[in-house]
Amino acid sequence: MLKKFAYMVLAFGAAAFAGNGHDVIIAASTGGHGEVIVSQVTHVNNLVEAGSAVQLMAKPETGYVLESITVSGSSAISLKEDSLNFYSFTMPDEDVTVNSSFKKGTYTVTVNGCTLLDCPDPITKEFGSSVSVVIKKGSNFKGKFEIGLIGLGEGAVTSSSSSSSEGTEYKYTFAMPGNNVTFAVEESLFVAPTRYKIAFIGCDSLTCSAPDSADVGDEVTVVIVNSDSAYAGNVNISDVKDIVSQRKSGDSAIYIIKMGQSDATVTVYSETQSYLVSVQDVPNGSVSYAGNPYLKYGSNVSFTVTPDENYEIDFVKVVNADKQSESFIPTKNNGTYTYKVPGYNTIIAANFKAVAGSSSSGTSSQQGDGSSNSKKDESSSSSFDSQSSQSTTSEDDGYYCVEIVPDEYGTIQMAGSFSKQYRDCTLEGTEITLGVYPESGFILDSISVKKHNGSPVNLVQDSSTYKFKMPASDVTIKATYKVGVYEVKVEGCGELKCEVSKAKAKADDDINVTITLVSGYTGFTLSATGIASINRKDSGAKTNLSFKMPGNDVTITVEPQGKSSTVTSSSSSKEGGDSKSSSSGKSSSSKSSSSKGKDAIQVSAQLPQFSVISADRQILVTGVPAGADYFLLDINGRVMSQGCSVAQDFAIAVPRAGYYLLRVGNTVRTVNVQ
Repeated sequence: MLKKFAYMVLAFGAAAFAGNGHDVIIAASTGGHGEVIVSQVTHVNNLVEAGSAVQLMAKPETGYVLESITVSGSSAISLKEDSLNFYSFTMPDEDVTVNSSFKKGTYTVTVNGCTLLDCPDPITKEFGSSVSVVIKKGSNFKGKFEIGLIGLGEGAVTSSSSSSSEGTEYKYTFAMPGNNVTFAVEESLFVAPTRYKIAFIGCDSLTCSAPDSADVGDEVTVVIVNSDSAYAGNVNISDVKDIVSQRKSGDSAIYIIKMGQSDATVTVYSETQSYLVSVQDVPNGSVSYAGNPYLKYGSNVSFTVTPDENYEIDFVKVVNADKQSESFIPTKNNGTYTYKVPGYNTIIAANFKAVAGSSSSGTSSQQGDGSSNSKKDESSSSSFDSQSSQSTTSEDDGYYCVEIVPDEYGTIQMAGSFSKQYRDCTLEGTEITLGVYPESGFILDSISVKKHNGSPVNLVQDSSTYKFKMPASDVTIKATYKVGVYEVKVEGCGELKCEVSKAKAKADDDINVTITLVSGYTGFTLSATGIASINRKDSGAKTNLSFKMPGNDVTITVEPQGKSSTVTSSSSSKEGGDSKSSSSGKSSSSKSSSSKGKDAIQVSAQLPQFSVISADRQILVTGVPAGADYFLLDINGRVMSQGCSVAQDFAIAVPRAGYYLLRVGNTVRTVNVQ
């Protein structure tokens, strides 16, 4: 009963209030692009009581602003602006109409951060209109700049540039959004590099070589050597000034390029090598191979061998067609022989012998050594020896073999007295010497030699090499590598303040060295060892050095210069500028200085990257400093010859065709001699 009475009171109150209420009529905005709504009011059934406060809110579309708003009745009504887009009035004792109109807004484009650049003053534009911001870089400004946009997406801007003798103009064009826009300019000074890198793509199955970097305008030799598994089908060299020449020599493609003002990229599109598979015609049986005569490297070859009546298989082997003294035994499974195509042409060979007790007199049967047991048919004996047949192994002759487990972070080379008959095999007690060469930025972590049964073989370290004596067992050599940590030393500072960001670092870490002059010193000279290039920046009494850590220790030597020192400056740079110094080839005792210590950094040169080309049983070597030690090894790491270069370019004669390794310092090149 109480609840029903409450509803009756509310209904009566609303009816009484509605009797004094009036409408607020919102008219459509003139020209559109926005609307006005009643934001805050005390009303019942959309009627407002006279004397009540009514608040209106203007809602313009994006990019537009309120142009005008009025409230009209039979008499003037005062409209108060409370805040942006909010207005209020007192409801009269009559209905009222609200009228409004909207227009395009105007917004400002500001360019901030310009000190060395010529940038425009703030620009005011109407929504949707085209805006062009022009930033000018004078011809004397050798730096660069970057732009960050606030209030505008990068995809909305179209940029262009034009150059003249006065400099370069950069023009940015866009449509004005419905908000203010800021171009945040960040300027930076730099000295354009004169030396650029050479990178290879697609050389996983090939041997590609070139200097790591070269100066602008240098002529550089790029060599691409085919492998057993692949050859260079097409080569694309990009971002160079010119390709001076190109030629082929045996399995090598040789390009002479001229470096431009950017990093060069050599992209190699490799193709899989194909080899001939043939079958030897043999008596007393047959070999059945129905596959393609030419197959790609690594393809499967399957064949069957069937002896004639009263004969049985003596041996089956696959012979190297180019070196017929080399052969291997194929895999047999359920009467079918299989092998994978190696990196050379192959001949499938088989031999048959008479079954014991059978009548086969007068017919030749081949023995395991390739001879005949009947003089009557000696002319039909096999042309291949059987030293690699199942009945004869290296262990039968007292030789034991060495296997080196490959690793992408380093190589192992070995020297010793090895058998000519069995590759990488030697007699028990033979001393084997191992040279370990980690890739740049890595160092040796561990090395082990283990017998066939897994037990270790004693290794003796001799300076940078390792030695062991061959046991009466095959052995496996394995090395592991880890990222190297190298020292950064700054010596000879005396009273000067020298600070280094990292005393120990890994290859490619960023290193910064700060040298600060103190009262009484006019400058200093610098020299460095273990690094080929250092960036330098002088600012007042401070000199900042920066470089990427190489894969070795670096020592920077500082020699303070007093006011009484009189020495000739070898180079100088402008105050606040950057400079890059590289090896001058002079002794570090050759001093140079200038005011405020802005002298050249002398850097001890490391052995440069060198190139090798094969021609007429010779290896032609270019780019090796005179006096550098070199070692020529066969593909298994055995030393063939060694010496000292008498000039930057020289030739090494080799006894036979094949693959060789040439090592200068820690750099190894592979070359195929035809």
